[in-house]
Amino acid sequence: MLNNNNSGDTSAMKYKILSALYVIISAWFFYLHLFLNFNLDGTQYDLKIWASSYQIIALLGGMFGLYVSRKWGGYRSIVGKAVLFFALGLLLQVFGQSFDSYLNVLKNVEIPYPSLGDIGFFGSVVSYIVGAYYMLKSVGFKFSFKSLKGKLIAIIIPLIILISSYLFFLRGYEFDWSSPLRVFLDFGYPFGEAIYLSIAILAFLVSLNYLGGIMRKPILLFIFALFIQYACEFTFLSQASAGTWYAGGVNDFMYFTSYFIMALSLVKLGSTFYKIKNS
Repeated sequence: MLNNNNSGDTSAMKYKILSALYVIISAWFFYLHLFLNFNLDGTQYDLKIWASSYQIIALLGGMFGLYVSRKWGGYRSIVGKAVLFFALGLLLQVFGQSFDSYLNVLKNVEIPYPSLGDIGFFGSVVSYIVGAYYMLKSVGFKFSFKSLKGKLIAIIIPLIILISSYLFFLRGYEFDWSSPLRVFLDFGYPFGEAIYLSIAILAFLVSLNYLGGIMRKPILLFIFALFIQYACEFTFLSQASAGTWYAGGVNDFMYFTSYFIMALSLVKLGSTFYKIKNS
């Protein structure tokens, strides 16, 4: 059930705020990398400050998402729950980023893994899975093995993504059971992200024939954001294993971009609400 609040659509203003912040923080990033000379050994303070600041996009996106969720009826509607869990996913990322920034900038210590920050980071994976599930329900998906197309969509797409996750992240993985939590997270992150990405792709395919395809664009933005975050994990593990990762580098900029696109997708769902309401 949709919320009957008749206040105007503020999506355009939210787009402008998010876009302006993205341009400003991006310009700051490129300024640091193109015009300042420093040793990229992971200790550069200016880069740490930048890496600690870009989460403002995730914070705003999460707050906007909570507002949009309320417009869709909050926890009383399927779409409202989908938006709510995506918004919570962004806010959990903020928690993880804030804790890591506290250690990295204020304490000037190396961030441990696992750490308390992983409560936020892994919590966001779980929240995105739940959000993707409700998004799939919101576009009228009904699983049926009677349909050959249903079999292909519901089995092959997740299987391809899960196999890709194994090949990219875990091939040749050496188990260290002295740290079982680390083993759990090493598997939980890529497989959890593969699950929410595959569910989101299912939602997009189903949405093409739902309400004239009106949900297609916001869901496509969600998929783009989730795919970039999935790529972020691959980049992080690749750079970490090669010893080339550092705070404020390309990997952080990828996370920053994924937050921006996720925030835009939440705002897009808000404007979609008004289109449906006025149609």
